[in-house]
Amino acid sequence: MLIADSAIEVVARDGVRALTHRAVDSEAGLPSGSTSYYCRTRAQLVALTVERVTSLLRGFVEVSGIQELASNKADDVLDVLSRMIEALLADYRGELAARSALIIELTGREDTSDLVSALLDPSDLHTALDATGMRDPAVAAMDLLVVYEGLLWERTVGRLSGQPVDRAHDSELLSAALARHEHRGPRNLFGLRR
Repeated sequence: MLIADSAIEVVARDGVRALTHRAVDSEAGLPSGSTSYYCRTRAQLVALTVERVTSLLRGFVEVSGIQELASNKADDVLDVLSRMIEALLADYRGELAARSALIIELTGREDTSDLVSALLDPSDLHTALDATGMRDPAVAAMDLLVVYEGLLWERTVGRLSGQPVDRAHDSELLSAALARHEHRGPRNLFGLRR
């Protein structure tokens, strides 16, 4: 774990090209050669880093509750997603930065689908959006993910990095992604399907 977590720190701070055995040894405070004992090649070191980032972020998603959410209110889905953004930025900023760097560096050379789906996959949102009455929850999930990923990118490595998270603002942007989607059946004043 120490080697993998130190590798994430190196990538988050200095980029994928800075990921060397020596850099990880230094980051971890280990004797020279320690990382190469566990990961003989740089490719193995990159794979270990990808696996750790993916595991940590998927673990976060699995405890977030989004996969089991079955509320008939879209606002509940948006609230969970905006809280997830806030929590990810508070506790996983390094992992998010490393994920971004790894996706950019590895796309076209290696399969990055696990890294891409580590934060959220359309299937993670399907049950929640279906429960809200979305006519096509799969399409709505993709639209929501585009905005969700964009917010995380900008708040991690983009124009909004370093700025305080504005959960209400993020929720409004996420809401706009759902506004164009139709619901099944009529609704009463309380948002419940008849």
